[in-house]
Amino acid sequence: MQPSKPMMEVEVGEEALNYKWKAPVLEKRLVYEVRKCFGCGLCEAVCPVGAISMGPVKEIASGRVEAPYIIIDETKCVACPLCSLICPSGALRVEAPSDFEHPRVKGHIEVRRDKCIPCLLCEKVCPKRAVRAEVSVKKKEHLVKYLREGEAWGRGRISIDVDKCCFCGLCELLCDAIKVEWIEPRPPDFKPGLSITVDEEKCDYCGLCEKICPVKAIKVECLESAPREVKEPKVEGSIEISEDCVWCGLCSKVCPVQAIEVEKPFEGDVHMVEPNECDPSGCKNCINICPVKVVYVARPPSKEKMAFVKDYCIFCGACEKSCPVEAIKVVRRDMRVEGSSSPWFEMSYEHFKRVLQSYKPPRPSIYHRVIKVEEAPIVPPQPLPVPPTPRGFGEAVKGIDRVMELLSSVPGRVLFERCEVNKLLSRLRGEESG
Repeated sequence: MQPSKPMMEVEVGEEALNYKWKAPVLEKRLVYEVRKCFGCGLCEAVCPVGAISMGPVKEIASGRVEAPYIIIDETKCVACPLCSLICPSGALRVEAPSDFEHPRVKGHIEVRRDKCIPCLLCEKVCPKRAVRAEVSVKKKEHLVKYLREGEAWGRGRISIDVDKCCFCGLCELLCDAIKVEWIEPRPPDFKPGLSITVDEEKCDYCGLCEKICPVKAIKVECLESAPREVKEPKVEGSIEISEDCVWCGLCSKVCPVQAIEVEKPFEGDVHMVEPNECDPSGCKNCINICPVKVVYVARPPSKEKMAFVKDYCIFCGACEKSCPVEAIKVVRRDMRVEGSSSPWFEMSYEHFKRVLQSYKPPRPSIYHRVIKVEEAPIVPPQPLPVPPTPRGFGEAVKGIDRVMELLSSVPGRVLFERCEVNKLLSRLRGEESG
């Protein structure tokens, strides 16, 4: 009895495609969460059976088509976990019984709780909305106590250096006199705020905002006030990082107290290779598809059409896949792999290396090699040296010429045929004439 062939069934859900792989003694499931995918193509590069291909990425990025970024061929897929182990977005997940962790390409993020204030900045700038900040600040009304009933006033000066401000939002949480104009963070500076203003009719110049500011962007000078007691401001709370984090490192870079440490999954470079072909006025594919929003239109005098904030780029390659004129090149030079103690590490690592610039396919155990034999050029032999002319050579030549001349004449041939040697010799000596 022959064993039955493993079968794969596909279930279409509202937000995911479920591929169920069934064998007589094993059952696995590959889950593809469409909304999380951003079309980087890393899964396609590492698939060992060629079961993954890219969908209409360019059309999806332009907004002309709504479809999954990748296509999984259920007739080829065996639900191995390699695609899920390199996926930076967590869009692919393999569910199977296992007693160990598989190695995977992923970044690392750590929040130093002893340093964290916390504030709202990391939540505001995160392009994947993966940071959730819970911040509690006592309002100024609970920290400033006026000693005389009915007297609550102060006169002075307050200034805020907007260029220095990091827009953490603490001063606004503290005092109703301060308002921040929040905006969507955009490259290259990713500031979440446009401006910060103070309603001086509400301000009593208590100085609490200056004390709570982590970057010392606020200066308060109180010239006069009613008798009062001012307590120290206190910030409580925490931040949490969700599984949607793709380790771009933006939160780490903007953190005013360096409380977040991030290691990116890939190190590399991204640049324009055909800037003349790019049309940023009519195409925004790379901007639309970038999961960390680091692509923007370059500003003069740059000759490049598009620019990239490489400090926060995860080098996933989605922008390269989406470009309709192949004007962008993403190069991955190194990667961070977790799980070196896994028994599957070496096998997985060999497949992961396919996405690196330095990758060279291994040679098969049996292979043929074409050997080209170069023919040696034909070199003619050197001519033999001419020996010196011996003595009497000229006279001998003249004698031979006379003999040949005599034998070529009619009288000479007649004498030669008659064997009259003496007469021939006489003629050679010139003793006889014709």
